[in-house]
Amino acid sequence: MSRAHSAYTVDLSQQNTDTKVQPADPYNPAVLEIRGNFGSIQIAAADEQLAEVESAIRTYLDGIRYPETPDQQVILNYEINKSVEEEIA
Repeated sequence: MSRAHSAYTVDLSQQNTDTKVQPADPYNPAVLEIRGNFGSIQIAAADEQLAEVESAIRTYLDGIRYPETPDQQVILNYEINKSVEEEIA
């Protein structure tokens, strides 16, 4: 069975928005709601799906906020290697 895919685009970049998550209840999944001048978008999703959305947004924001910040593991490895080299010398 093939499913049709649709894309919906709403440009929020120049609008004031209000975002909230309405918790799930016994009859309905949680709902991510974004309100703006355009109206309202509601996305019903399982908690795991909301976690995926959160992860994707966080990954994007981390990339634009700290583009020059080296990975913390790289820094730790450098410090460990430097310490080892100093002990050997």
